[in-house]
Amino acid sequence: MKRSNRIIICAAAFSMTIFFASCKANKSDSTETQPTAAASAENAALEQAKADTPKTPEPANPSDAQPKSLPAYQFPGDDPIHKAISDYLTGEIAKNFDPSDVCIPSMTIVATDTSNPDDILVWGDFWIFNYKLENDTLLTQSGGSYPGLLHLKKAGETYTVSKMDQVADGSDNLQSAKKIFGDKYDDFHKINSNQDEREKVRRQFISDYVKMNKLPITKVKDFGWDPVELP
Repeated sequence: MKRSNRIIICAAAFSMTIFFASCKANKSDSTETQPTAAASAENAALEQAKADTPKTPEPANPSDAQPKSLPAYQFPGDDPIHKAISDYLTGEIAKNFDPSDVCIPSMTIVATDTSNPDDILVWGDFWIFNYKLENDTLLTQSGGSYPGLLHLKKAGETYTVSKMDQVADGSDNLQSAKKIFGDKYDDFHKINSNQDEREKVRRQFISDYVKMNKLPITKVKDFGWDPVELP
């Protein structure tokens, strides 16, 4: 074979070797950079699973459950005399104080005389308390004691308070109380002087109000004192 022919054949063989090496390299690169069909399907499944997973709700803010405003107090029972007294205390006596979120009365009846429908007499230890709502607690803002004799009138099934003989404050308190309560004074004094029992009555009035209106209120707090759970 001539030398020139051998050179041409060797050159052709060398060119073919380079061509096949280049093709192999390109195929290898394509395999490494392109994901397989199985890998693509797996990634798609993971993305779909993330999208389908429900998000965990954020914890509720306790203040969100707090009512925007409190309903006015209404006596929860069926006794029309007690209802008339409650309306008088929260509607008339409460005018002596600055408004608050709610005014809730508290009362203990000492005696009642219904013999005259035009002048029904009710002796009792009457109180009102004004509260501000903070989270699940009623904070006492103001209030006062109004013991005395209430005069009511009856019209059909409705009773209204026409006037009140209130026990005086200060140095005239004892003399005024004995004059208004008369032979019922000892019963009144026993009630009025028992602070623990008075507090039980007050908390029960609050609790009845809360239950009647289905409010998320659990405690009452007086200024300078720890909160107290409602019954």
